[in-house]
Amino acid sequence: MRPGKLHSLIGCIAALSLCGCAATRPPVTAVNDAAYHVRTTGARYETQADTNLKALAAANEYCDTQGKQLMFRQSTETSAHAWSPKAEDLTFVCIDAKDPGYMNGAIRRDAAVIAQQ
Repeated sequence: MRPGKLHSLIGCIAALSLCGCAATRPPVTAVNDAAYHVRTTGARYETQADTNLKALAAANEYCDTQGKQLMFRQSTETSAHAWSPKAEDLTFVCIDAKDPGYMNGAIRRDAAVIAQQ
């Protein structure tokens, strides 16, 4: 095999292996009967927002397979330094779109806070 073709072959194998890693979703585990947990870890060059979006995408995909909507309960971000890999621990529930708790979630607001002197 010629050196040029060998380098091309090695480059293709490396690119395909990286694509496989990027497409893999993190596993979702059951916390209790209704709640689930997913943990994602980003690469060193990714921001915390990138890592959070990965977790939300995995949770949303999981709820979609059940024909339900995602409603997250708790989000915990971890990173030791700005240059270290970011991590996201997301706890969520999958609920029916017609569930009153889901339907009223967007309308419910806290009482207005009035500044006192």
